[in-house]
Amino acid sequence: MAGGDQIIPPPVCVAVLNHKSRDGFVDYAHGPGKYVPGTHPPINYHAYAAATRGAFFDKATDVIEQKDRFDAVLVLIRSRTWVTLDAVKQLKEAGMKVLVSWKESGPYQITKQLSSSTKALQGYQEILMLADGILSPTRVTPPRWGWISSEEFWRKTRFVPTPYPLEYPEWDFSVPLNERKGLMVGTREFFTPTRNHLRALARSATLAGQLKIPVTVVNADGRKGRELLRNLEESFPEASLHIIEGKLPYDQYLKLISSHRVVFQLDRSVVPGQVAGDALLARTLCAGGNSAIEEEAFPDFCDGRTADLQAVYKKIADVFQDDAIYEHEVKMTQRLAFETVSYGAVADRLKKFIDELDV
Repeated sequence: MAGGDQIIPPPVCVAVLNHKSRDGFVDYAHGPGKYVPGTHPPINYHAYAAATRGAFFDKATDVIEQKDRFDAVLVLIRSRTWVTLDAVKQLKEAGMKVLVSWKESGPYQITKQLSSSTKALQGYQEILMLADGILSPTRVTPPRWGWISSEEFWRKTRFVPTPYPLEYPEWDFSVPLNERKGLMVGTREFFTPTRNHLRALARSATLAGQLKIPVTVVNADGRKGRELLRNLEESFPEASLHIIEGKLPYDQYLKLISSHRVVFQLDRSVVPGQVAGDALLARTLCAGGNSAIEEEAFPDFCDGRTADLQAVYKKIADVFQDDAIYEHEVKMTQRLAFETVSYGAVADRLKKFIDELDV
């Protein structure tokens, strides 16, 4: 399906629940709509609801009131697993089909949350037993723990990437080729080791010198981050490093991304991949990381599949030095994305997953 074509109604309707959270209710009965400042965009876990014309909830009781509308409910597991367990029990008692997924789903993030207390581990093992399905938005599935057998765990566990609304023209943030300048660093966190932010900046300085391109980085670490960036600026060619201070509204952030030829990162967190997903909405390229979206949509640019960063750096050089190569790569990655992580593609995967749980 190409952007702008008629949108096919999804084959399944899914509710997403972050029980007892501060996330507000969002109804996607009419699709993702346009971005509204101050609201959560229809990406990450909200996107499973938006892709299926479902809804996002913060209370189990509210889901149960509308249970006849949904084929399944996806409950997000948080570090306080006993809170999630309570929601799972309520939904199961109401006769709903329950899928579960970690809200912070990178393997390092899951390990940290489960290590917080014995109570967290106890709640998690009960959740695995009670859930009808276990959804992983990364290719590294969550750990099996406790009473559930290996056979049962793998029977009901599936990788389903987070979807992006690529079919919808209002979510096309592309700009003409002549307005795309330089490289943007996709990571922002100096103090999360698996993000490899410092290493990505160091490589960006090298690429800036080799390719004669500007580099943009967003400082999300306040004064300390600004001091580090000012020290690193000496590694860049003169006046080539552009620092954006603080967080931008999501639509402005996507426009910033779209003004660059490549988003570059060396993130090794094995996360779902919002940076790569944002690049898809900006209709540009993402290179260097190992997230699920990068492996699905940017296989020749991600380190997860190439295991050879020198090959990735050569690909980056090629798309900066040749407009035809750049346009070809954008076209190919968008095609892959439509086939694997668009709303329609992921809705189909969810339908298949839910159907297989009944076999």
